[in-house]
Amino acid sequence: MKNIQSKDKINKILDMVNIMVVIDANGKVLYYESLNDSLFMGGDESPVGMKLTDMYPYFTLEQTTVYKAMKKREPILNEYQIVQINEDEALSVINSAYPLINETGVIGGIVISKELGGDSDDSRLFKKYDFDDFITDDDSLLDRLDQLKKISRNDSLILITGETGTGKELIAHSVHSNSRRKTKPFIVQNCAEIPENLMESIMFGTTKGSFTGAIEKAGIFEASKGGTVFLDEINSLPLSLQGKLLRTIEYKTVKRVGSSKDIEVDFRVIAATNVDLKRLVDEGKFREDLYYRLNVVNFVIPPLRNRKNDIRKLSEHFVSYFNRILNRNVKDISSKALQLFMEHNWSGNVRELRNVIESSMNFADGEIIMLKDLPEYLKDKADFVETSENDDIAHIQVIDEKDSKNNITLNKSLAEMVDEYEREIIEKVIKKNKYNVLKTSKELGIPRQTLYYKLKKYDLY
Repeated sequence: MKNIQSKDKINKILDMVNIMVVIDANGKVLYYESLNDSLFMGGDESPVGMKLTDMYPYFTLEQTTVYKAMKKREPILNEYQIVQINEDEALSVINSAYPLINETGVIGGIVISKELGGDSDDSRLFKKYDFDDFITDDDSLLDRLDQLKKISRNDSLILITGETGTGKELIAHSVHSNSRRKTKPFIVQNCAEIPENLMESIMFGTTKGSFTGAIEKAGIFEASKGGTVFLDEINSLPLSLQGKLLRTIEYKTVKRVGSSKDIEVDFRVIAATNVDLKRLVDEGKFREDLYYRLNVVNFVIPPLRNRKNDIRKLSEHFVSYFNRILNRNVKDISSKALQLFMEHNWSGNVRELRNVIESSMNFADGEIIMLKDLPEYLKDKADFVETSENDDIAHIQVIDEKDSKNNITLNKSLAEMVDEYEREIIEKVIKKNKYNVLKTSKELGIPRQTLYYKLKKYDLY
């Protein structure tokens, strides 16, 4: 029965995509399901047991989305690729890949792929993240996320500014998921990852014969087919192409390399930068007219060092996540380790915190992440030491001792007691207001987005 249910789930996925492949750490195919896989030329031969690069000789292993995900140890969603099958034929595909990780490390990966052609109308494929996936308790940031969610329904251009690792792609995905284009492709293109000599052809497409080896192929704007194009690290776009991008955005037309013909296209652009674009404009490294065109709606994600109150919440999230991935049962982080987290600068932001949690859970002996389990570069900054695990737990874990002065028995952590008290207050007020969220948020003195989050957290709405 379990196998039948698993097969049904796979079939539902394959209804949305062309192929699903599972490989081991060495790139050997362990599982393959296909619905019209135009790239595999093996006929009726099963590719199971083959190397992925033998199955698809158009790529080196390093060029495949699944290998990149395994190397990064995190999913890569909606990566756009142009696959040149022969001298005259190329296919545009979108790949999403997920690393398979256990307590020993990366053991393989899964990739699902869809050819871009025809009329796809399935939001399940292109909708990956939503605003609820952005973890924060910062009221100001929650308010701005609420505003951005409303703006998402329009087609206005959005520029997301934030340091590396703050979650810019998650925000871009969320905008697409809440837009009228959510059933269309969401194409991610990192401008810093493309060699400058290939940038123009990838973005705008090529005409056969325009240069040696050139074939007829669409660029990312044509391939989006009414969807969203996310240009990450737009600050890396060469000056020589910025004018062409501006014209494409202004007139909703593209001109392929080697062609004088304008092709009408329908798309929305979301751009992101990890540096101050205005500073690049002042330095003559970025066109001022393109900057103002992209900067219709500017959304700034503050660095983690300015969101210290989110560190505990994010840490709990990653501990829970890696408990499932690594088959662990870590329940908390020691007060000394958490103190170091609060003092650290987090130049790599949320991504760095995620990696620190994963690393620490691999070294933790018990149910608590201790100072000794942290990466060396963090421990070297500590100007304090832990005396014992029990001493450390007493600061943050269940306190099972009697306060003789006030005659109170504390059998729960402070956080648990605060949560219970908060839930009780919110439940009373929202019931009194007959579940009117606006009225309740005003009475409690908190933003509506914060109230929505807490109602969901406490299962009250």
